[in-house]
Amino acid sequence: MVDATTLVLVSTLVQTAVISVTLVVFVLQFRSQEKAIREASYQGLVGRYNELISTLVNKPDLALSLFVSAGMEGDAARNATKEDVAVYSHLLLAYGIIEEAYTLRLKKWISEADWQQWSAFLERLSKHPMFPTIHRMSSGTFDKGFEDFVSTKIGNP
Repeated sequence: MVDATTLVLVSTLVQTAVISVTLVVFVLQFRSQEKAIREASYQGLVGRYNELISTLVNKPDLALSLFVSAGMEGDAARNATKEDVAVYSHLLLAYGIIEEAYTLRLKKWISEADWQQWSAFLERLSKHPMFPTIHRMSSGTFDKGFEDFVSTKIGNP
């Protein structure tokens, strides 16, 4: 027959194990939720950036004034047309979206095959004569690894 002390000891051990497992599960869920909140916050930020660039696409006069004051050299900025600015804004928007795909690839959230499609799109965009200007003017505002990758695509290793 089992005495009362043994039953109390076994009961205490079982309760301790259950509480420990519950705490571990709680901590893991909390970390997962915190990571999801951070990711959602960053994605919201990226979305607002894309909205800003989309506004420039839709408002060429505003975009033109920003384009001229953003550091474009000399006559190229002063002689830029609304069409130039629209193309620049669209290319900048595409640049930002491709950087998002690059980041998702680093996190292994998209497959290598999917990334290759984005990379091919970037390669085609990089052939546009305005693309090197976008890359140069936005230097330091995107992921360093992505900027280095783009540099290799446009022939600036």
